[in-house]
Amino acid sequence: MSDLHNPQVIPLWQAIKDRYIETGDLSAIKTVRVRLTTAGLALINAWLAHSRAPRLIARDGWARVPVERLLHALGPTADLTTILRDTVGLPDITQPRRRLAAMKSDFWTYAQTVLPETPRLLQHLRAGGLSEPAKEERQRLIDALARAHDLIPLQRPIPLPRLSFYCAADPHYFDLNAPGHGAKLVMLAAELQGEEPVKARSPHERVALLSRCGIYPDRISSTVITLHLDAAGDGPVDQALQHATATSRPVHLTLYDLTMFPPRFCDSGPVLVVENPSVVEEALIRRYPGPIACTSGSLSAVDHQFLQMLAHSGVNIRYSGDHDPAGLVIAEAVRTRYGADIVDASHLLPPDATVSNAVLYQEDHEYLAMLVGLDPSDPLATRH
Repeated sequence: MSDLHNPQVIPLWQAIKDRYIETGDLSAIKTVRVRLTTAGLALINAWLAHSRAPRLIARDGWARVPVERLLHALGPTADLTTILRDTVGLPDITQPRRRLAAMKSDFWTYAQTVLPETPRLLQHLRAGGLSEPAKEERQRLIDALARAHDLIPLQRPIPLPRLSFYCAADPHYFDLNAPGHGAKLVMLAAELQGEEPVKARSPHERVALLSRCGIYPDRISSTVITLHLDAAGDGPVDQALQHATATSRPVHLTLYDLTMFPPRFCDSGPVLVVENPSVVEEALIRRYPGPIACTSGSLSAVDHQFLQMLAHSGVNIRYSGDHDPAGLVIAEAVRTRYGADIVDASHLLPPDATVSNAVLYQEDHEYLAMLVGLDPSDPLATRH
């Protein structure tokens, strides 16, 4: 049938060939979606009319063509392999394994081209493997890292969400917490700075590394709450802490405060660091005189920066959190990373408590009394 070579239907054969390359099996191709001219669609409908099949309708120039019905309409001698060979040519690679190997080779060749200065990062990414379903997302990651690669070091400081949006059209793409890809960005920045691109860096190290490249994670929305925490320097944050200590007022320290105007903490005694703000509130009410700070639950970048600064200053950290699964994980992180002494409140647990059901919150009146002093006027100083 000479019409098979008509230029108006060549896009149909090319679409079938493309699907053949993807599947490696012509018999598995049931339909193809193809962009056709009006003349091309009319010609295909003319073929289908011989088999009394419904006419095809295009939407915005695109039509879905049923391959089996098309072959039936073309007659018993129609052979799809022959049609493809005579019109658009048969593909060189049709077997899925060979095609996948070729796809991987092309993908990593491209990645090496756009990330020429970070071979260790590429080695790490390649170790994660590559499959066809994951190719699109991996391509997006490579392209986002390539855009960051071309910018680092930045001409001036940029918030991390802006860089994420610029590189991946998503302000959370390079978030440092899962499911963000911040760990890959940190590895990229480390290698570009001539450092070892180690994936498992501490939160403090990640923030510091990105900051050296001009990339700033959120520095202002999260805070550490402090009370009676004195400082010995003469910078603006030192002065704020000194004045607040003199007037017994709490101070909210941001990551911006700690990195732009780092205070020099006084090593005048241990600092009690607690998990919950309600403990600081009770410390105010009970006029607790000692230095106390609150990280407000799970540790964020500002918390890690604060704890690291205390440790570097030689300040002894006493950490206290809820005695529940999440609180115990936080306490262990503070102990192992910053050398904190963990306040032991196990004697306050019920006698029949086990590891699996032992829960003690800092709002418990006995726990509060142990941390910030007994208050005879406390109206909640009884357990239910």
